Amino acid sequence: MAVDEAMLESHLGGETPPTVRLYGFDPAAMTLGYAQKLDAPTLKRIRDCGFDLARRPTGGRAVLHLNEITYSFVGTSRLRDAISPDERTADQGFLAPTILGAYKQICQGLIFALEELGVSTALGASNSAYRQVHDCFLATTSADLHYLGTKMVGSAQCRRGQGVLQHGSVLLNQEQSIMENLLTGSQPCAGLPRESARHANLFDALNRDLSIDDLAKAIRSGFERAFEVKLVPGELTSSEKDALQNLRDKYLVSSA
Repeated sequence: MAVDEAMLESHLGGETPPTVRLYGFDPAAMTLGYAQKLDAPTLKRIRDCGFDLARRPTGGRAVLHLNEITYSFVGTSRLRDAISPDERTADQGFLAPTILGAYKQICQGLIFALEELGVSTALGASNSAYRQVHDCFLATTSADLHYLGTKMVGSAQCRRGQGVLQHGSVLLNQEQSIMENLLTGSQPCAGLPRESARHANLFDALNRDLSIDDLAKAIRSGFERAFEVKLVPGELTSSEKDALQNLRDKYLVSSA
C-alpha cells in the first residue's frame, strides 16, 4: 500500500511516468478500505488465522489477498475544461476527469487482458447497498468486473489533484467461504454450487490454472491495447524508496 502511494506522489512530482504494477502478498493479507472499520474480535480472528492486515489509501470494502493478483495503476486525469483531444499534449492528462470515466478506461485494460485469455467480463452497476457489507466481493459498484454475473475483479480509486491511483484484486483460485469465515466466524461451507458462489475465480472460468508470468503478459498486453502504448519494465525510483519509510506506518491496522 505504501508503494502505491509513493508511486502516486512521485508521479505527481513528475518523476514517475504512468505506471502499471502487479504484485502479491506474502504472507497473505486482508486490506481494508481507508475508512472501513472492523471490530476487535474480527481483527483478532483474522490475525489468528495467519493473515496480515493493512489499510488501503483507496476506499471500498475488505479484500482478501490470497490466491489472487493485485494490480495498481497510476496516471493523470485531464482537467474538465481541457482543450480538445486533437490539441491535447501528454502532460495535460490522458485519463477522464470523472471518477467513473477513469474507472472505465483503466478497467478496459483488464477487460482486454481477460478477453485475451478467453474470459469475457463486463463492468458492474453501482449499488449503494455495498456500504452495508464488509466484503468487497459481495459489494457491487461500477468499478467491478463481472463474469457471468459474478464478481471476479474489484477495484478502488483515490485522487490527489489530477493524480489518479487505482488498484484492485483479480481472484484466481480463492476458496469460496474463507472470507465469510474470517469476517463472521462461521464455519466454511464445502461444495458451494457455482450459482451460489460469492465470487468468480479466473482459473474456474478458464477450466485450468495459469502461471503468474502468463497472466502478467496478458495484463500487460491488455493495457497496451487499451491505451495504445508500449509498456516498458521499471523499478522503484530512489525517491519512491525513500518515501516508503514515512508511509508504512499509516497503513497499519491497530487491534483497537
